[in-house]
Amino acid sequence: MEQNLKLLTAIRERGMRQVDFAKAVGDHFTFVSRVVNRWINLDPARQEKYARVLGKPAQELFGT
Repeated sequence: MEQNLKLLTAIRERGMRQVDFAKAVGDHFTFVSRVVNRWINLDPARQEKYARVLGKPAQELFGT
């Protein structure tokens, strides 16, 4: 299984764990884990929300 390392790295660079990030974006931590592990592909609006919380462009994190 290939992880979204750009997303995971951005979360860690902000000093967060996945559970902290999940709270910040209003998602359950298991949902965020599934996104990181590429089991779930986010819609563009949610990609933008994740990117905004992390202070990164969505394209950088998700390649959209």
